[in-house]
Amino acid sequence: MSRRAVEQSIELVQRMGLRWVLWRTGYAFRRKSGLLRRRFPTVPWDAVSLAELLRPGVPAEPNAYHAFRCAHLPVFLFAPGALPRRETLSRVAGEAGAARTIQIADDYSNGKFLYYSRHVRDLGRPVNWLLNPFTGGQHESETHWCDYPTFSAALGDIKDVWEPARFACAFWLVRAYALTGDEKYPAAFWELFESWCKQNPPNRGPNWKCGQEISLRLFAWSFALYGFWGSPATTVQRVAEMVKAVALQAERVHGNIDFALSQKNNHGVSEAVGLITVGMLFPELRGAARWLRRGRSLFEGEIRRQIAIDGSYVQQSMNYHRVVLHDCLWARCLVEAAGEPFAADVTDLIDRAGEFLFQIMDESGGVPNYGSNDGALVLPLSSCDYPDYRPTVQAAKYLATKSRVLSDGPWDELLIWLSGEDSVARPPQPAHASGQRLDAGGYFTLRDGNAWCMIRCHTYRDRPAHVDMLHVDLWHRGVNILGDSGSYKYYCPESTGMDKFFKDIRAHNTIEIGGRGPLELFSRFLWLPWPGGRCLEHGRDHFLGEHDAYDREPWYVLHRRGVRVTGGGDWLIRDDLDGEGRHAIVLRWHLADLDWKLDTAARTAAAELPKGSVRLVFDVPVEARIELHRGLDEGDRVAGWSSLYYGEKTARPTLEVRVDANLPLTLVTRVEFQTENG
Repeated sequence: MSRRAVEQSIELVQRMGLRWVLWRTGYAFRRKSGLLRRRFPTVPWDAVSLAELLRPGVPAEPNAYHAFRCAHLPVFLFAPGALPRRETLSRVAGEAGAARTIQIADDYSNGKFLYYSRHVRDLGRPVNWLLNPFTGGQHESETHWCDYPTFSAALGDIKDVWEPARFACAFWLVRAYALTGDEKYPAAFWELFESWCKQNPPNRGPNWKCGQEISLRLFAWSFALYGFWGSPATTVQRVAEMVKAVALQAERVHGNIDFALSQKNNHGVSEAVGLITVGMLFPELRGAARWLRRGRSLFEGEIRRQIAIDGSYVQQSMNYHRVVLHDCLWARCLVEAAGEPFAADVTDLIDRAGEFLFQIMDESGGVPNYGSNDGALVLPLSSCDYPDYRPTVQAAKYLATKSRVLSDGPWDELLIWLSGEDSVARPPQPAHASGQRLDAGGYFTLRDGNAWCMIRCHTYRDRPAHVDMLHVDLWHRGVNILGDSGSYKYYCPESTGMDKFFKDIRAHNTIEIGGRGPLELFSRFLWLPWPGGRCLEHGRDHFLGEHDAYDREPWYVLHRRGVRVTGGGDWLIRDDLDGEGRHAIVLRWHLADLDWKLDTAARTAAAELPKGSVRLVFDVPVEARIELHRGLDEGDRVAGWSSLYYGEKTARPTLEVRVDANLPLTLVTRVEFQTENG
């Protein structure tokens, strides 16, 4: 083993903890030895009877069970079959939003699935739940889930088979049913449910592999069961079959949730909420009390660990922040409807997470495309596009304050489904974000009239997702002038350069030294060493911070970045590199998708905006090469790409300021705005 490998192994133990390393080692042994297979036996659906899954005294015959459940239905977000009124939903969604909802629901009814809120793919009728439509790879459902490969070049990204099996279709079908009353939507759901069960026997294949995926499916099935309760398509036999499937999946989640907790991320939260969901909505199941008790305990513990006092989220990702907030909103509404709220400090942290997202959001609903973005939308309960965070912010802030902080709009639909029609009865009380210093999470914002920016400056105490120290995001009137590149895919065997590009330093608005980033991939989702950052100053119109990722062998360079808003509304970004010797330096700015004009002699780049114009001016005290790239993909030379939706990359203008100079060195970027009104 090399010296570097030894150093990384030592840091892994220091960062993750010896207990974590030993537990993961033991888990690998249990998987390879067959202990996990014995813990989760593979049996046909018809070999499991509902009677063995129910508490003593609960009738198992479908008609009798249905009558029992009707008499003992637990409280949900809405009464069984009592959906929000068509008039309310139509008014909130608007004509375009209602039409989009119905179109997507119609597609699902015909076997055409929406992937990652972006791509529609035909899986046939009956649906082929094991097909990867992007590669043509066909998964199988004979192998036990613990032996099923996560990464296979022949099959492609496993997320492509997980995505439809989350059953986001259930939310769209229920919403279309509420808008139209058309019985084809519940009929389509039950057809999809039955075909899924037929192709995915218990504990076999890819769709039993991940407890989080199972938990999200349990959310969706519960929503559909209550939404379609009054439909003729919801027969007593189908209800019995669903409850059996729910019980087996809840046990799968419960029995392996320690693995999710070992990941120290959103998986543990989602799986805990999955247990809460089944425990609360299906109390007649034999394991319900145990699942609910453990789910609540784990959920509260994970929220206390994963959400910081400033509301930021442990995974340094806007989308994962939304994922966990959706988990929290769903769970909170369930327990509060039942009169069993979470502990006050947990509820307070959830409220803070909602406030954080409000403060980091542009008025257009966009947020920095920062950190890992896997395309997840846990609660697709509005017609807004995937990058629009207003539905989540509106719902979260309402639960915290009982008032709406955003104006009326289609983003209110999520709030209606979670909190009822009364939540939109009173006029909103619009609020506005302000500059924030969020030290716990390492997020700093400055706001000035039509523009605002976010700066990342953080000492990592949990796994960094991307190499992006001192990244700056700059917005102007809804346009992301300087933005993050996103994630694209978690598994991209067809392009190794693209696989690494999006999470490495070259996809972010910061400085690269010596031809590479300062961190190395220890494994697919683990960078080492973890960098440190410090905010030195933060005020109404300025920020100053530094990071030490390069302040070690072989570079020994400290990067300090200052951001300042001038009196005229321009933005100054100053980068000081404190070190010695000669270094190759690259300053990158990932630009809005505009028609940029580069003037290398004047060291400027300019573009027209919908209302005005923007110009970048570079002050570099040495000879510099300024390049504008868009969609470059030549082996290891990758630049000028962006991904707003999972699995989709688009060419994006990217400026690179390249210098080869002795340190210390200062680079200044001035961003000037000219607006139509002066």
